Amino acid sequence: MKKFLVIPFVLFTLQGCSSTPQTPAEYWFSQGERFGANGYQYDNRVLANLKEKTPFDEASYKQGYESGKAEYCDPFKAFEKGIQGIRYTDQCVGQPQEVMIKAEWQRGWDAFIGSDFYKL
Repeated sequence: MKKFLVIPFVLFTLQGCSSTPQTPAEYWFSQGERFGANGYQYDNRVLANLKEKTPFDEASYKQGYESGKAEYCDPFKAFEKGIQGIRYTDQCVGQPQEVMIKAEWQRGWDAFIGSDFYKL
């Protein structure tokens, strides 16, 4: 009898784990957000490959990219990026706190470069 109660419970649990497919707008927003948050340029090779596979929604991609870029260009995370050895290639040009971002990244980068000498 207990087996009969377990089967419906398992089926309902598995149904709760299924996800609904994304709309093209949601897909492109998430791709833009991912690229922006990882410091990619707006138009890149990976984007070109994705455009071939899925109809491109530029408005959603741009909105997601700007959201991710705001996360990437957080001046309070710039030092961390520098000390991890992540290169800064002017991804945050035009941001309100661009000077602080560059200064904090440079401070972290200098610590990253200096740490190589201490390991010897």
